[in-house]
Amino acid sequence: MDAPTTPANRPLYHGTRDAAARAILREGFRRSRSRSYTGTGICLSESLTVAYEYGMYEAGGCILEARLSPTARWTDRFDDKANGKDAWDDFFVCSGMDAIRAFGGNVWVVWSPGVLVSLRRLSHREAIQRLCAEFDEDGPACGYNALVSDYASIWWKQDASDPNLIRFPDHHRQLMARLKRFMGRAHSMRA
Repeated sequence: MDAPTTPANRPLYHGTRDAAARAILREGFRRSRSRSYTGTGICLSESLTVAYEYGMYEAGGCILEARLSPTARWTDRFDDKANGKDAWDDFFVCSGMDAIRAFGGNVWVVWSPGVLVSLRRLSHREAIQRLCAEFDEDGPACGYNALVSDYASIWWKQDASDPNLIRFPDHHRQLMARLKRFMGRAHSMRA
């Protein structure tokens, strides 16, 4: 819904390469020069699991956390089926909105970089802890992509049937060790 304030001061997450994160922390977010399916806006997510796919610490990435300024103008009313990569940018230009909450919060597109405040880099430990908290909240039947899926399989004790973890036992051991180091255990208490 159109609202003058942000929803419950919820953190938003942005996964990126570590080098890009350093530049963002130093200079702030900037809109992209090239268009994606969401135009040139900055993509973030309410879900750390989504951001982790783009900022895997294991592959030289990281997660940035930001919040929308209380004065940000945002909406969750956007026809994401509009044609072309220009549709998102055109919407921002015509509406004067700072951000769009799309796909149930899985994607936030921010047009006005200045409305992103309280920007910080999550430690790998914080990211894994929040990842596992989301796994517990989502339950064992939820599906994920990339490395997040591997972590979820281990967390829910489904690793014995995960073809990726079976095929790459060293990878499996590394993820288990990381969960034990950052969480104190490798599995959910609900598994």
